[in-house]
Amino acid sequence: MLGDGDRIGVVGPNGAGKTTLLRLLAGELKPLAGAVTRGPGTWVGYVPQQMPDPEGTVGAFLTAGLGELAEVTAALRGLEARLAAGEDVLEEFGAVQERWTALEGWAAESRLVEIRQRLDIAELPDGLTLAEVSGGEQARLLLARALLAEPDLLLLDEPTNHLDAEGAAWLQGWLRDFPGGVLVVSHDRAFLDATVTRVVELDGIHDEPQDYPGGGYTAYRAEKQRRWEKLLLDFEAQEKDRRRWEADIERTKEFSRGVELAKGMGAAAPHLKRVSRLVARKAKVRERRLRRQMESTRWIARPASRPPLTLSFPVDVAEAGEVVVKLRGLRVAFGDRVLLDGVDLDVRRGDRILVTGRNGAGKTTLVRALAEAGGDEVGVLPQTGDGLRSDATVMEFFRQRVPVYVDDAERLLLGHQFGPDQWEARTRSLSAGELRRLVLAVLVNGPARVLVLDEPTNFLDFDALDVVEEALRRFRGTVVTVTHDRYFAEAVGYGRRWHVAAGAVSES
Repeated sequence: MLGDGDRIGVVGPNGAGKTTLLRLLAGELKPLAGAVTRGPGTWVGYVPQQMPDPEGTVGAFLTAGLGELAEVTAALRGLEARLAAGEDVLEEFGAVQERWTALEGWAAESRLVEIRQRLDIAELPDGLTLAEVSGGEQARLLLARALLAEPDLLLLDEPTNHLDAEGAAWLQGWLRDFPGGVLVVSHDRAFLDATVTRVVELDGIHDEPQDYPGGGYTAYRAEKQRRWEKLLLDFEAQEKDRRRWEADIERTKEFSRGVELAKGMGAAAPHLKRVSRLVARKAKVRERRLRRQMESTRWIARPASRPPLTLSFPVDVAEAGEVVVKLRGLRVAFGDRVLLDGVDLDVRRGDRILVTGRNGAGKTTLVRALAEAGGDEVGVLPQTGDGLRSDATVMEFFRQRVPVYVDDAERLLLGHQFGPDQWEARTRSLSAGELRRLVLAVLVNGPARVLVLDEPTNFLDFDALDVVEEALRRFRGTVVTVTHDRYFAEAVGYGRRWHVAAGAVSES
């Protein structure tokens, strides 16, 4: 049940079905069993992880978010042009104008302007193609389109993946004032703490979702740990009780066998044999009772957990302080839009550099330039999986980039949570998080000594985040990271900070 005012966060490992759940609720998929019902007149807004189709322009994409109003407005503008040309379409124009008024078309333009300003996409030209805007700007466009429809229920799939700090803060504030219900899939720990009051986990272990009411990420992790510790204590008590029962049953059986084998008992023999049979029967009854208890739903299964994600970064033994990447006079422009101009930067071996800046400022452009300048020594984790999906299998994708024998590839993939059942899966069928894990597996097992990570926390689940943060803390090479996740930045640490703004890069 999801109603007005609800703020529910959905978490869980990659591939557990979180996005599938949202698509079912949005009506994009039909359930194989059961049903999804909505209240009369309920309008659902769905914000997917990524732009479903990068074709088209900014203006057309946003206008389509007005639904029927977009079609009515287009028809009205067409009829206005025909009237101006002298055609007799006055009656048709009146009917369309009446519908436009009923849909409050007069307020749509101001609403569109307000949302574009608040989401910092007002400067994007309507004629700009979607393929030309940054990942962060695409995320804002997806959100803007959903908000234009004024939904009663909002479904958000990783909404902060590409948002900068200002965008995430605005979204948090907007959600606080939104009167409808919100269901958000997110691994952004700060965002969950700030926005949700209940967490539902699809953990990939239990058949039923695990409910954690009463708070956001911090409360969820504390309650999850408490439940885990209680389950371990209950399991240990149960196992102690089971061993006592089994020992008691075995003693009873031994006594019964001893009586049956005893000789020279004289007149007492028939009585002892009857006692032996009664004891043996009692043992069997107790054994059956124990078996039924173990098979019942009340008997606690051994606490299960998912295997950890293991990373083994290469060690950089070269001299610290050596300049490994150099940029001089870097200028990058798209048409009339200048992203970077006259940028001079040095990356020294052993540096840990945090790159910040607003969406569209040129952060991704900067790290791409660093990667190109660094050549084969630089390993890149791109912001998205664009261009990585194909008919290649997981094993083929990995071995094409990491030259190892099949046995070694299997061992390494297992360490990154890719079991034998996934080795032959096509990369186009992987979830965004699974694809990101695969790219990480390639990156950390390759020869790179300089890591360039563009929004590394995007799409990763909590277990993967914990291990990646620990691995990067121990990594002795060079790391350049673009991230808006303050949890991640603080956990990994950094010694230099580059801020990208107005075509320049300043250091602090």
